[in-house]
Amino acid sequence: MSWARITVFLRLICLMLGAGSIGVAWHLTRIGASGIEDVPPPFILLAGLTGLGFWGIAVVGRYPRRGV
Repeated sequence: MSWARITVFLRLICLMLGAGSIGVAWHLTRIGASGIEDVPPPFILLAGLTGLGFWGIAVVGRYPRRGV
């Protein structure tokens, strides 16, 4: 496995997707806390981890790639 570089354009997209995913996790947390609807914790956790993963790719500028 090697680490492939990504372009600046893809880094910006990853940054926006990360911010959006963290926003979704925050929104789901607020919905669950207010009692409007019961939101299962795995959905909140998955959205948060996805956001952190996208932010990690945006900051590092590389992603793992198999078979290179």
